[in-house]
Amino acid sequence: MTESKLGLLGLLRDIRARGEHVYGVGAPSRSTTLINYVGLDEGIIDCVCEIAGSHKIGKYIPGTLIPVVDEERLFADQPEHTLLFSWHIADELMPKLRARGFRGRFIVPLPEPRILG
Repeated sequence: MTESKLGLLGLLRDIRARGEHVYGVGAPSRSTTLINYVGLDEGIIDCVCEIAGSHKIGKYIPGTLIPVVDEERLFADQPEHTLLFSWHIADELMPKLRARGFRGRFIVPLPEPRILG
C-alpha cells in the first residue's frame, strides 16, 4: 500500500504543479480514510463533490479543510481531473459522469494510481 500511497501523492502533486485542478467525487467513509492516509489537503484536492441533498454538503472532509460541495459544481467548473473515491465502481461511474457532461480526466487511486480518459 505504501507504493500506492506515494504514487498517488506524487501524481496529484505533479498535476497541481502544472496549475491544474483536482475535484474528488463521492464523500463516503473511504474518501476520508484515503485522504488522511495519503496526507491530502485543500492544496491538492480543491473539493469533494457529493450528490445533491447529502447532509455532508457544506461541511469538510474530517481532518482537513477540503470542502464537500454539491456535485453540480463538477459539471459547472469542469476541472481538469476528478479523483474517484468510489474506485471499486470506476467502470460504472465514469460513463455516468461523462453522460452528465464531465469532460476532464479520471484519477483512479487504487490498486495502482492511474489517469483515465
